[in-house]
Amino acid sequence: MKKHHVVPFALSFCLYIPMAAAQDAASPPAAEAIPGSMPEPAPAESAAGAAPGAAAIPEQTAGIEEIIVTAQKRQEAVNSVPMSITALSGNSLRDQGISSVGDLQKIVPGFRYTQSAYSTPIYSIRGIGFNESSLGAKPNVSVYVDEVPLPFPILTAGASMDLQRVEVLKGPQGTLFGQNSTGGAVNYIAAKPTDTFSAGFSDEYGSFNTSVIEGFVSGPLADTLKGRVAIKTEQGGDWQQSYTTDNENGKKNKTAARVLFDWAPSGALKAELNLNGYVDRSDEQAAQLIAITPLSQARVEKYTPDLLTYPTSPQDNRAADWGPSDTYSRDNRFVQSALRVDYELTQDLTLTSISSYSSYKQDRDVDPDGTTLQNIEYHTDGDIDSVNQELRLAGALGERTRWIVGANYAHDKVKQRDDGNVTYNGNAYALGSPPFFVYYNYSDQKFDTKSAFANVDFDLTDRLTAHAAARYTQADLDFSGCTGDSGDGSLATAWNRVFGTAVAAGDCTTTTLEADGSLNAGLKSRTLDENNLSWRTGLDWKPADGTLLYANISKGYKSGSFPILSASFDAQLDPATQESVLAYETGFKTRLLDRTMQFNGAVFYYDYKDKQVRGRVIDPVFGPLEALVNIPKSSVKGAELQLTWLPVAGLTTNVGGTYVDSEIKDFQNYDPYGHPGDFSGEAFPLTSKWQGFVDAQYEWPLNNDLNGFAGANLSYQSSTNGGLGDLDILKIDGYALLDLRAGVATADGKWRFSVWGRNLTDEYYWTIADHISDTTVRYTGMPTTVGVSVAYRYE
Repeated sequence: MKKHHVVPFALSFCLYIPMAAAQDAASPPAAEAIPGSMPEPAPAESAAGAAPGAAAIPEQTAGIEEIIVTAQKRQEAVNSVPMSITALSGNSLRDQGISSVGDLQKIVPGFRYTQSAYSTPIYSIRGIGFNESSLGAKPNVSVYVDEVPLPFPILTAGASMDLQRVEVLKGPQGTLFGQNSTGGAVNYIAAKPTDTFSAGFSDEYGSFNTSVIEGFVSGPLADTLKGRVAIKTEQGGDWQQSYTTDNENGKKNKTAARVLFDWAPSGALKAELNLNGYVDRSDEQAAQLIAITPLSQARVEKYTPDLLTYPTSPQDNRAADWGPSDTYSRDNRFVQSALRVDYELTQDLTLTSISSYSSYKQDRDVDPDGTTLQNIEYHTDGDIDSVNQELRLAGALGERTRWIVGANYAHDKVKQRDDGNVTYNGNAYALGSPPFFVYYNYSDQKFDTKSAFANVDFDLTDRLTAHAAARYTQADLDFSGCTGDSGDGSLATAWNRVFGTAVAAGDCTTTTLEADGSLNAGLKSRTLDENNLSWRTGLDWKPADGTLLYANISKGYKSGSFPILSASFDAQLDPATQESVLAYETGFKTRLLDRTMQFNGAVFYYDYKDKQVRGRVIDPVFGPLEALVNIPKSSVKGAELQLTWLPVAGLTTNVGGTYVDSEIKDFQNYDPYGHPGDFSGEAFPLTSKWQGFVDAQYEWPLNNDLNGFAGANLSYQSSTNGGLGDLDILKIDGYALLDLRAGVATADGKWRFSVWGRNLTDEYYWTIADHISDTTVRYTGMPTTVGVSVAYRYE
């Protein structure tokens, strides 16, 4: 086993990445805008191009350029916003090799990205996240593209292409971004159509025959119309190796595209149309077996004894097992259309409408048990249809008051069916003989969410500003679901034999104990109607130019959730009700050493109520089975410091990290193996106490035509645990990853060539540890990968 130990940072830091000093020639310099202003000027960088992207505030002295962000739904300099934000330009993302959402945790303190055992993304910020694998699970960290929501984590796979910048907002963002952002929000800003013709491409080729090709074409179509087309495709070979067969797994086959149109028929009216989507036909990642842990030792010994002697995996990132099929892959498709219209009613008053429709279809085969024995595997079909409409009015009253009022409506429909196969699983015999080997879990959910919000900022003096915001939300959720017979009649026959029901082949077997003592099997329906009031208040003070002190109190909510799981009785389908976070944060942002250093910091405390988590209930037939439950009380406290320094010309250094101390206050339930316990005092699962990184980039002229560059990134995550109970078998060890990069670029920024290596120490690490039916498994990170990249931009 290869392990590398790194001492955690004594202090916790995070960063602001400096932008390139130059600005796109087609884009005028951006100034800090008033609340009623139109959207920011367009031309932007992407990973495919070498030109700078997000608008910068130019300064007479050289130093760190400041990014313009829309964290409060208006344009502001990032260091003028009184909250903790990490903003990264498209150039910075490209230079540091950040090409996916998962890579952000290398450069965004407090941000964590993992995938569940069923490949559903799990986002968390400062310990606030939701480890739930169903399609209909609402997140704690919301993701947006140009303020257009991607309301379910599974929809975010194509968001990080052709970017102007990304903004990661920390702490509850419910007042302006709505519920389900108690941890924070990630807002991707797409690169916009340019005033003159431009085009670019990039090609990255690396280990396992992996190629990532991205390109765009942008420019005017008519006097008042501009357009941009971007496409990104990722293709790759197998990177996982079976340690019991000759099979390989891990092919990548993903393609995403975006078409943008900007129409400005007058100075007061502007419309932006965004058509985007992706297709993902990649292999599912296979699990790494670390132990055989049967739910029923007796049944496994009697019916599936070969499972008990199955070899565990070597401790190597590439090692895994799956089967009996050679590969397990997905065919997922997503399309979205979004229309934003801004109409400037007066110089200080703008009406904004954002409308979107999203559609997602999923067809996947998943084998999470880490063996070739078909202990448990799923074929999953699912559909998501989502409509969202926001209408808001932004303006100013005199020179001291800026305000926003608006309303939002969202309607989401989510259907999911998981067809399970447990041919080599002891629970197939839980109802006696003959056994059942196949079954399905089904869920149909309809979400209706209505909200109204307001935000006001008032300058008490030239240097002291008060902030207040609130949003009222009414969320209505209708659910129907069950576990049922797959159509061969085996589960229905066994169920009827044991319980005296009359379930037909293909019907639901989930059972209700009626008041008269009778048992009623069938589709179960539930409703969950909730409302809440998110709010935020705060003060910020600018004691000197370039320095900001702030203090905020905010409260946010995450909506309740219904599960999709194997439910013998209907109590397992009860929802987890809405959770809330009351957050206290105070911090500072200051510019030092003639603008060559940006130093920011914050401390925070979260009072967390009714945290949603997958716990257990004891089923009279199958034993401990999963259910969604609420943790009544918990808390998070922590700190972060943010530092960027340009000590000499050409050298940019960034140090970052976060300290998070999460604690469950009062909670009794069952660990993942069904053992009862009191989990009070434990940290949250999948929540590292320490996270940090160091990044450095040096650029220098080789001659009049070429510049050289070299950079390094060292990122660190401390240990955590995969489940309740803090069990050693589910421990996720801390790990450090070292990435290096170097190359040359033309002085005019048109061509760029680089070589790179990631996880160069070949660190053995894993991001998920989970109990899956009769096995305990890990999901590992990538081994060492190396490659080359080339990029070109014409304008």
